[in-house]
Amino acid sequence: MDRTDAGRLTRRGFLIGTSGALLAFAAACSSSNDEDTPPSGDSAGSITHKFGATELPEDPQRIVSVGYNDQDAILALGGTLVGTFDWYGDYPYGVWPWAQPLLNGATPEIIGTAGTTIQMEKVAATTPDLIVGTYSGLTQAQYDKLSAIAPTVAQPKEFADYGIPWQNQTTIIGEALGQQGKATELIAGVDKKFADVKTANPAFAGKTVLVGALKGPGQFGVYGPEDPKVRFFTELGFVNPPVTDQITGNFAEISTEQLSLADVDVLVWYAGGGYGDKLRAELDKTPIYQELDVVKDGRAIILEDAAAEAMTWSTVLSLPYALEQIPPRIAGLLV
Repeated sequence: MDRTDAGRLTRRGFLIGTSGALLAFAAACSSSNDEDTPPSGDSAGSITHKFGATELPEDPQRIVSVGYNDQDAILALGGTLVGTFDWYGDYPYGVWPWAQPLLNGATPEIIGTAGTTIQMEKVAATTPDLIVGTYSGLTQAQYDKLSAIAPTVAQPKEFADYGIPWQNQTTIIGEALGQQGKATELIAGVDKKFADVKTANPAFAGKTVLVGALKGPGQFGVYGPEDPKVRFFTELGFVNPPVTDQITGNFAEISTEQLSLADVDVLVWYAGGGYGDKLRAELDKTPIYQELDVVKDGRAIILEDAAAEAMTWSTVLSLPYALEQIPPRIAGLLV
């Protein structure tokens, strides 16, 4: 999942500090097609994406998620999940607690794990009607291989890989499943929760926020505007500081000296996956960090629990939990 940007900016995996650097999917084949081969039978229309257009099957009953978190929207929209990519978390079938009840007895096949590529033979063995990877970094070669198995909806071309907002993701998957109306309702419900929290916290409006993470010993990074964790805060009224303007992906390494750029109104450290202690140890021995006004004034916070993961996962199912838990903590920093 790494992508190198201009200069020293290096895009890390979406969950830096949870599973280390998540590797990019390896190329699965050398053929190249711009469009799916239309499925037999009736079509429910088409969806355009990074690699062309996919003709949708009518009422797909067996769905494989090859994206980072597409399984949540699939389940929220009533789809039956027969395969999923298990990024991290050690939860059954790669499905997090907020989505587990919606499995309804299904036992999806794990078709890949963090640090590995999609196992095409396992995808094929699930005999899917539809393959979904909207929040992904699928390559042309992988898409060609997947679309030979079943109609495949890849990441949209208008966003960076792993950069689709949850609203767009839910809309696209709703269309793919023939559940446009339900998708609209779900989005409206979560949007209202955001609006309510924003209204209840006027102090958030216009405040600069920076979200960072530990990259390695003595190494830090910050998330860019397209990262879901950053979008979580901007949807609540926060704004991005100028330092994020140069980040074209969703994560960029910064040097220890560049930590001075982190002197914003609120500094949030993401430390999921048990990385909190390592992060604290690194920050404690970094003098330049201790001199930041945001640190001395107590406006820096480390998020490392289930709420942090819900924010990071950032789906129509996980966001309501994050909205209950995180804003009160942030509000306490601005008192």
